[in-house]
Amino acid sequence: MVRRLSGVAALVAGALLALAAGDAVAGKPKSPPAASKLAPAPAMRVHFLDVGQGAATLVELPCGAMLIDTGGEENEDFHSVPALTAYLDAFFARRTDLDGHLSVLLITHPHIDHVRGAPSVLERYKVDNLVEDGRTARQDDAVVAMGKVRDFLLDHPAVGHQVVTLEDIPATGALTSAVIDPFPACKGVDPSVRVLWGASPHDPGWGEDNYGHARFDNDNNHSIVTRLDFGKASVLVTGDLEEVAIGALLGARPAELLDVDVYEVGHHGSHNGTTRPLLEEMTPKFAVMEVGPAARRHSWTAWAYGHPRQPTIDLLTSGVTGARDAVVEQIGQAVKSFSSQTIDKAIYATGWDGTVVLEAHEDGSIVRGTPDVVSAPPAP
Repeated sequence: MVRRLSGVAALVAGALLALAAGDAVAGKPKSPPAASKLAPAPAMRVHFLDVGQGAATLVELPCGAMLIDTGGEENEDFHSVPALTAYLDAFFARRTDLDGHLSVLLITHPHIDHVRGAPSVLERYKVDNLVEDGRTARQDDAVVAMGKVRDFLLDHPAVGHQVVTLEDIPATGALTSAVIDPFPACKGVDPSVRVLWGASPHDPGWGEDNYGHARFDNDNNHSIVTRLDFGKASVLVTGDLEEVAIGALLGARPAELLDVDVYEVGHHGSHNGTTRPLLEEMTPKFAVMEVGPAARRHSWTAWAYGHPRQPTIDLLTSGVTGARDAVVEQIGQAVKSFSSQTIDKAIYATGWDGTVVLEAHEDGSIVRGTPDVVSAPPAP
């Protein structure tokens, strides 16, 4: 189901006309802001936001922005929604040319650690298109959050809306549309946003997990998987896709669609969100985990889940080709059990590093960038 919004193109066209006339895009009767604000370098900056135990990824392009998921953790020590909105406020203060617009809000699946901030994002900023898997939320907080998303869509019929299911995706390819990828070519580069996985309309025969629960009923396995390309640089976001669906993904998509430079590590570094065959297809230079710090000892935290888990760190250590300055970090051995390990591969985590920014250029080169809001996890 797709509803197309033409507002993004109109916004960009209006901004270009205003620049041509010497007017500021924000409508102020002054000279345009500095070139770094109106005309950023031709790069894709991917901000892996520190929203604690949860996921939120801001994709910044020269002519637009996309937000994938909205966090996140909430307890007496940390609240992801103010952290998310503070970051987005700082981002839009720098990128005044975007006028508070998110070209796309993509929700990988309706779990609270991915949708908690969605109502605030929809209220506070201008969202032009919304992409989701269409699954019905089951957790109480997620039901509330997704109910507000549904109300927003009813109240804003001009917003582009697309529900992604496996039936929509070509059997051996990827899905895109003007809602999924509304970005025009900018500064000589045409960014690409493609979806490789979505909600399965029927049980493919995934069986039961170790707890006797049907894997088909697990919303993680219906996560939207997104591939982002900017020139020769590429990123893969798998949401919380778990082993059985990862295997199905590998069987359904050609290898070249999964070969990427940056891997947003699935399921917050859980033991069941990354597999060796997936890493062998990706051959990533960088891996980034959106996970909370082990120091916050509450329910629904990285400490309570034991994230990131040792088997996943072992896989990443052998599969990631890039390097970083060595750090000593806490690695989960089990729930509420951690041990120290030196990390010198290009493996990052928001629970270790705060918000992580990777700047990808058309030639495929990728470097660490500076966050708009510098955050630091609490000391252990």
